[in-house]
Amino acid sequence: MFDRQIQKFTQKPFIYISKFFLKFISPNLMTLIGFGFGVLMCISIIVDQYFIGLIFLFLNRLSDGLDGAMARLQTPTPLGGYLDIVLDFLIYGGFVVSFGITEQNNTFLSMILLFCYIGTGATFLAKAAILPSLTYQSLNNKGIPKSFHYAGGLVEGSETIIFMILCLLFPNLFVYFSSIFIVLCLITIVFRIIVCYRELNY
Repeated sequence: MFDRQIQKFTQKPFIYISKFFLKFISPNLMTLIGFGFGVLMCISIIVDQYFIGLIFLFLNRLSDGLDGAMARLQTPTPLGGYLDIVLDFLIYGGFVVSFGITEQNNTFLSMILLFCYIGTGATFLAKAAILPSLTYQSLNNKGIPKSFHYAGGLVEGSETIIFMILCLLFPNLFVYFSSIFIVLCLITIVFRIIVCYRELNY
């Protein structure tokens, strides 16, 4: 919901930093480095080191912002867009699984939240697969260019990161945070299905 607004403020510093990193590594390598930080975050959660996990989450999200900015300074590639989406979803799922592993009381809600992640991911990616990015850009050239059709909703990347930060800061409240987030995800799923149905039912 807030992704486009936040990107307006983050893109300039990301582009500035990206120019430095492009001297040493490629955008795809930055994506893989970010994935490594995400894996370390999940491991930190499993061993109850939540503050360390928060640091790795920050590094993961920083890398995720930089790889896109780096790619736009060069020529974005299909591989880069593919890796960015797939590895992000793996980390999101790994985050929930890690909380389900570390505390038995979290397991049930973690399973429901994974179901919701599949729903939000499917409604996001299915529309991206059906509607080419060029069609989207021709209809709406606002915001940051993407390598895919970007389906909005109540829950997007920014809201997911806020949820993750809250869980890492207050791990004992995971049940409450995840309950609220599940409701938001379900609303997003229904919203996207209705919007897509109206757009494609012609």
